[in-house]
Amino acid sequence: MPPNAQAGAQSISDSLIAAASAAADAGQSPTKLQEDSTGVLFECDVETTDGGLVKDITVMKKAEKRRLKLVWRNIIAFGYLHLAALYGAYLMVTSAKWQTCILAYFLYVISGLGITAGAHRLWAHRSYKAKWPLRVILVIFNTIAFQDAAYHWARDHRVHHKYSETDADPHNATRGFFFSHVAGCCARSTRR
Repeated sequence: MPPNAQAGAQSISDSLIAAASAAADAGQSPTKLQEDSTGVLFECDVETTDGGLVKDITVMKKAEKRRLKLVWRNIIAFGYLHLAALYGAYLMVTSAKWQTCILAYFLYVISGLGITAGAHRLWAHRSYKAKWPLRVILVIFNTIAFQDAAYHWARDHRVHHKYSETDADPHNATRGFFFSHVAGCCARSTRR
């Protein structure tokens, strides 16, 4: 039971079921249930009368001033990757053959699949199961994306969801846009 739930109080899911049966018995429109809904994806996850809104989480969301340890391997890799991308864009406009442009687009698409279908949906969220051949293909596609190992990507993404917008979040947006998109990948907090 969540810390701000009241013992013996009717849960949101129970109240919605009661509202739905009352609406069906009274012949009311089904939009009554939508009006009573809190908008929580799974109502049973928030078993409080207020939908969990009383709990003050602003204290948890304040980023502490911390010293960051730079991860030079990532900094050098990101720097090289972006310089190579600029050079590649220049070559694509000035001297690349059309076959090279199609190959570049193909690699772009499969690397996106490696991140979205592989590291994100399959390994981080476990939203589906895949047999061994598909897993191998998705790991290869993920490697082409150059976003670290699928194992590390999924681990960091799970931590990000578990501790979203707190100091434990590796991509804490309360530290600013640069930290959440770049510095979170190029630095580690000294207090972990």
